[in-house]
Amino acid sequence: MSEQGMVNWGFIGAGGLATGTTAASLHNSKNGTLYAAAARDENRARSLSPKVVYDSYEKLIQDPKVDAVYISLNNDAHLPWIIKSLDAGKHVLCEKPMVLNAGDTDTAYQHATDKGLLLVEAVWSLWHPRSQRLGQLVSSDAIGSPTNYLGTFTFDGVTKGNYRLDPNKGGGALYDVGIYPLHALVALLAEETNYSVTSAHEEKLGEQVDMTMKTQFNFDNSTCKGSGAIVASFAMHPSQRFVLKGTEGEITLPGDQAFTSYRQESELTITTNGITNTEKFAPVDSYQLMFENVSERISGNGGWLPNAWQSVQVAKILDQVFTSVR
Repeated sequence: MSEQGMVNWGFIGAGGLATGTTAASLHNSKNGTLYAAAARDENRARSLSPKVVYDSYEKLIQDPKVDAVYISLNNDAHLPWIIKSLDAGKHVLCEKPMVLNAGDTDTAYQHATDKGLLLVEAVWSLWHPRSQRLGQLVSSDAIGSPTNYLGTFTFDGVTKGNYRLDPNKGGGALYDVGIYPLHALVALLAEETNYSVTSAHEEKLGEQVDMTMKTQFNFDNSTCKGSGAIVASFAMHPSQRFVLKGTEGEITLPGDQAFTSYRQESELTITTNGITNTEKFAPVDSYQLMFENVSERISGNGGWLPNAWQSVQVAKILDQVFTSVR
């Protein structure tokens, strides 16, 4: 920990997300410092404006001044560097999907527990005040018991050569964007909820990964029973929809930024008894909120984090979907 009580972060990877967004978000945070960055291209690491630049990930995790690492590598590289970072005594914040199946998710979290360190999946949308408000509304039975869910995250166009089109690197629309609507629902329902995939359809469109994935599932626990559907795509008109219906009403996130509202105003509508009310949310940087909350937890000052079981549950649903189509 730095002398000012700031958490010293190390960035493993300096790809488009780090250079375009997350490095700036950490620089703007109130309790975290981008102390070190490592990349195969030192100039990319240097472009993040860290205090220290490394030409290897191994050198970064061995730096005793690094308190925590943020991993933003290709999806297939997440698990190895999660384990290595934990073994080096570092807390870990890893981009979504954290790993590629439920078994590896369990392995990663158990390793973190054994080491007494934090492991957090960086589903940044969960830190948005609107997502927090969703949780408050559902837990207070504002729309009764959830009965039906629709979540979509689609866009058109992934450039050739991008890792998202490589099956060996954890590519595909479900892993990349389908994870958002799944996490949004799982975060709202109880830990003991059962999810059962009833249908799944993928379109590869000549690629080796799912360019579009559509799936339907049932969910049930002691207080609710319903069905859901998600659509994830690299080959459809841009759409981000969130609609959750319950026995007493409905919640919708209007517009096309249901999961990626970033430094812009956003809204939530809730309809009960035929009356619709709209709640507005000021622009925020949810990446910054994510880094600040994880840093708070590392410092022992509270900080909100999603539960580990949420990541495990989402991974189990993904496993079911891929089993259904393959």
